[in-house]
Amino acid sequence: MMKAYYYFLFRIYRYYIDNQNENEFQAVFSATAVSTAVLSIAIISFLGVLDFLDILSIPSKKYIIFGMILLGIFNHFFFVREKKWVDYDFEKDKKGGFKIIICILFLFLFVLIGGSFNRKKIFEERRRNPSIEVERRSSLESEIRKWFEEKF
Repeated sequence: MMKAYYYFLFRIYRYYIDNQNENEFQAVFSATAVSTAVLSIAIISFLGVLDFLDILSIPSKKYIIFGMILLGIFNHFFFVREKKWVDYDFEKDKKGGFKIIICILFLFLFVLIGGSFNRKKIFEERRRNPSIEVERRSSLESEIRKWFEEKF
């Protein structure tokens, strides 16, 4: 599993070195940012499934953002900065790139399906318990129209 993650880091790093003409520091930072974003999406979607199944509730946005920052720091210092993927002598090939794209597509598909199920659950809860429904505030546009109707 770690070899696959190191290959993922290698491909991100090589992309930013080769295609974006970044220097060493920028490429390492970009590899950290991209890999942290993908890992965060995976973890948040897993938490969403646990929330949907009523096993664990998702904490507030503050905790999620704080967790993403901690994940990025941990990812950088323990995986990206040491460049352990250099030890594997990876080669860029179409097969590996195709596997990475398929994994990312499955991850985003998983997020979309999970969001759809969670949206249905929220609408069903609102239908059963209307007191949960949040009162809608009037929009600025509706207030302007109301003002024009009153004045003219």
